[in-house]
Amino acid sequence: MSRNLQRILRVRRLLEDLAHLELEKKTAEVRRLEQAAAGQRSLALAVRAEGLQILEEQKDSATPEWLMGIADAEILAWKGGRLAALARGRRPDIEAARAELLGRRLDRRQLETLAAEAAEAERQTEVRREQKQADDWFQSRAAHAGRGQK
Repeated sequence: MSRNLQRILRVRRLLEDLAHLELEKKTAEVRRLEQAAAGQRSLALAVRAEGLQILEEQKDSATPEWLMGIADAEILAWKGGRLAALARGRRPDIEAARAELLGRRLDRRQLETLAAEAAEAERQTEVRREQKQADDWFQSRAAHAGRGQK
């Protein structure tokens, strides 16, 4: 296989590896955002439950503590919704990175096929050359043997 094809193949492999790393990075970022959103939702539910419990315990007196608990729950729910929206917004980036990875992989495989075909063509050329040399040798030997008998 030619040295240029080997270099190109190596570059294509590196590009595929980079695309794979980019996909992993984007997937990890979305996973982190989704986990943060889930954490915010559970925290909001806990704060809201605590606020309702305080409200149940102090039915007659309106204290700012339970109001703060409900406000905290609303803020946490808003944060959770915002993180979930960010995660959804990053989904197209993941798909684009996945498409790039698949494109790079296809390029590399096509180049590997091309390189393998070039190596096979070189091998066939070498076999033909060796066969021609053997044929020439036998022809020259037969010609020398024919002259020697006359």
